[in-house]
Amino acid sequence: MPDPNTQSSFRNIMKGTALFGGTQVFTTGINLVKGKLVAAILGAMGMGISSHLSSTLSPIQQFFSFGLTTSAVKSISATTNEQERSALMKSLRRLMLLLALIAMSATAGCSVWLSMLTFQTPSHWPWFVMLGIAVFFLMLSSGETAILQGMRALKALAICNFVSPLSGLFISVPLYWMWGIEGIAPAMMALGLISWVTARHFTWRIHLVPVPQSWRTTLSLGRDMLTLGFTIMVGGVIGSLAIYAVNTFIAHYGTESDLGLYQAASIITVQCATLVFTAMGTDFFPHLSSLIHQRHQATLLIGQQGEIVLLLIVPVSLVLITLAPIAVRVLLTSEFTPITFLLRAMSVSLLSRAICYPLDYICIAKGDHTYFFLIECVWTNIKTVTLTIVGYTLGGIDGIAIGFLIGVPIEIAVSILFNRWRYGIGYTSSYYRLAGFLTAALLGCFAASFVPSLPVAYTLMALISLATCAYAYQQIDQRINIRNLIQQKTHARSQRSRGSL
Repeated sequence: MPDPNTQSSFRNIMKGTALFGGTQVFTTGINLVKGKLVAAILGAMGMGISSHLSSTLSPIQQFFSFGLTTSAVKSISATTNEQERSALMKSLRRLMLLLALIAMSATAGCSVWLSMLTFQTPSHWPWFVMLGIAVFFLMLSSGETAILQGMRALKALAICNFVSPLSGLFISVPLYWMWGIEGIAPAMMALGLISWVTARHFTWRIHLVPVPQSWRTTLSLGRDMLTLGFTIMVGGVIGSLAIYAVNTFIAHYGTESDLGLYQAASIITVQCATLVFTAMGTDFFPHLSSLIHQRHQATLLIGQQGEIVLLLIVPVSLVLITLAPIAVRVLLTSEFTPITFLLRAMSVSLLSRAICYPLDYICIAKGDHTYFFLIECVWTNIKTVTLTIVGYTLGGIDGIAIGFLIGVPIEIAVSILFNRWRYGIGYTSSYYRLAGFLTAALLGCFAASFVPSLPVAYTLMALISLATCAYAYQQIDQRINIRNLIQQKTHARSQRSRGSL
């Protein structure tokens, strides 16, 4: 049983994961309902237009945000002086307002060209003007949520993530009903406004010291945020180009069907893993940034976060490996049966992501944009593109799967060795013992999938999965004492109920 301080740290990690994991599940459900209603009200054409506008809005917002919302979280959470933090927040708001105005003006100014590019007609330019307004409010909203994340105001941040999609559902559907396709752009504009108002409602409560600030001071304070943010933005662009290169190569060298198979396997694994990684990263990043200059404390936090990630991701991977053929038939169709091996290989590759995940935040928390660019942007994408293209050239879809498997030990080794060499931060021996056992279970389950007799194969995979899931639960219970935590929550609720009577 860990000591009370360690147990409290583990509980805080799980609390953030449960909070934002639940929000992610809710958001996914809302998006599914919204998609169903859009399909029913607007039909296939309406869904296509909505997808076109959304795919235009997202890169515009990401490009003009300049990576500022991520770098600002690091700067705000790493600052303990109230006056300095107030100055940083004011600088962030002013920079986001400036960038949002530029983004809105650029989108509106290019509305005719964007209409021609997207729909092959200039007549839809008003949609892109409204899209520019949506971008304006969404960028302001992202600045406010960066403040909440940097301050680790988790409940407020979760409510923002909860309210926005829910409000979007109740506003967009009536607009679709009244105006049909013409209601899509106004709905996006309304959603942006609601997102900003909701986030601003919570950041308004944060006490700030009045700090006079000229634009020269704003730019001076924002220089570090802008430098790191620019690197993050470039990394995002390189990542998008890497995905484009892989997709283009598969489509041209092979067939559109192979590209569809590859995308289908990617979507299933990404959706299963994103729930855990997004939920945990929301609180872990600002927490790590606040401790990054205290090596011992940062190492402890990384180890604790790494253990929880492993204990959550490995069971997910095991279930995907065991139920891969069923998942393909249920989520897709029998036409996608050839991706079974690829889906299982991608599930194994989640192990490397789980191990590297806490370490990958170190360079951002340190503000080391050079290392981030060379390793996270250049090396990672070159490795992924090379292994995927070479694998597909030599073995088609199954070759891609083998490429993913080869990439697992390479990615793990590079991440661990470089972070140990550059920052002197790494995992402890207890982490490696846990990781070794879970890795053995994962590889054992994957190996069992090759047994020729299907009954024997599924029996072995099921036994390994069930035993490992039970072990993972037992390990999590050791760290947070689940029964005691439930009793505390129940007692607290009963005390509140008695107090209200």
